[in-house]
Amino acid sequence: MPRKNLLILLIAAGLFLLCYTQVSRLARARQLGAILEVIRNKGLHSADERDLFNVAASAMAESHDPHSSYIPPPHTDRYIGMLDQQLTGIGISVRRDPETDELIVQSPIIGKPYPAYDAGMRSGDRIIRVAGEAVAGQSLQEVTQRIRGKEGTAVEIVVRPEGTEELKTLEVTRSEILVDSVVGAFRNLDLSWTFLHPTSPNIAYLQVTDFGKHTVDELHAAITELQAMDHLDGMIIDLRDNSGGYLDIAVDASDLFLDSGTIVTTRGRKNVIRETYEASRRAALRDVPMAILINGETASASEIFAACMQDHGRAKVIGSRSFGKGSVQQMIPLPDGGLLKLTTATYHRPSGVNIHREPQMGEEATWGVSPDTDLEVPLSEEQESQWRLRRSEQIATPKRAKEAANVPLADPALEKAIEILNAEESKPASDPQTGSHKHHALNSASFT
Repeated sequence: MPRKNLLILLIAAGLFLLCYTQVSRLARARQLGAILEVIRNKGLHSADERDLFNVAASAMAESHDPHSSYIPPPHTDRYIGMLDQQLTGIGISVRRDPETDELIVQSPIIGKPYPAYDAGMRSGDRIIRVAGEAVAGQSLQEVTQRIRGKEGTAVEIVVRPEGTEELKTLEVTRSEILVDSVVGAFRNLDLSWTFLHPTSPNIAYLQVTDFGKHTVDELHAAITELQAMDHLDGMIIDLRDNSGGYLDIAVDASDLFLDSGTIVTTRGRKNVIRETYEASRRAALRDVPMAILINGETASASEIFAACMQDHGRAKVIGSRSFGKGSVQQMIPLPDGGLLKLTTATYHRPSGVNIHREPQMGEEATWGVSPDTDLEVPLSEEQESQWRLRRSEQIATPKRAKEAANVPLADPALEKAIEILNAEESKPASDPQTGSHKHHALNSASFT
């Protein structure tokens, strides 16, 4: 066969396969549309077309894996805002009392600015009415939806302060809130953070609640503040209940504490390496002893950070085994304004192990991040509850250092971390000439 005819035949075959694929996809799309239409028109219960589509899209995404999902247009801004640490509201966190069913202000301060706190709202206040409507019998979602609104608009909230029967009416102006993701040991009276633990003032304590858009900047600010100290005996990074965040933020955060080496590797289909992230030799705290606290809710990006520090021997890992989520999700915008959160890769710790826990894996399998040898500190449900309650009080209520030092820890894992770092500091002198004990100097490099 002449070469020209062969070329024409190959092009024709390629076009046929392309058209066949497109027709097949179009046929499946029509079939899905037909099913939605039949349900909407002939089903016993009336159904909104948009709701049906959302359910179908969610089912397709979730069939890929448990961590993939479809986020419909009404919720995309809120979802991205959470990752970017921004929301429009009055700057509070709320919980429901399991015994009385009341809505309680857990913290009147979650970031900057502080509209609710400035208006007089305090931790422990019971929310009675929002915008003139009683909240009794309403869901937490319904109440918070009414509290939220456009920036600059006001909302009237009636509260009953803890321990009283007196009602207090507050008018709070909604604002754009930059939510904190790095919080200290306690909040000062001027609402700033103290990053030194009150019972061990030469040990820094930073709780990273998630790896959001501004987390690295917040870590920069905390480290810059700590650089003003002459010495630091150790640092505790608390990652308990940190469900993750952005991969690149976890990488940049790890880079602050690691002088060299691999941070994490991502792999795509057929386990092919996509990208390897390396430390850039810009660590600000390369010599300060570190302890990392984890629990069963420590997941994803926070596991990247903990695994990296553990594999490089940079920190002691204390607490209980982490969640075990070793997959990467990409946020893909869709034409309808929704988002497809799709798992596109797995991540592997510096040792090469993927920490992801598959459904069939038991406790004996290798997954998650486990505490170092002899540093497992499991907490009972009651202890977990006490720790969370005590921690929320520390975050919510500004206080003086002496007051903070008198608050019992009620936190065995934190106590173990302080013990380990104090033991590290009490090791024999490291200066062969003077024989004196050397405190760990902070790198004097500044951040810009």
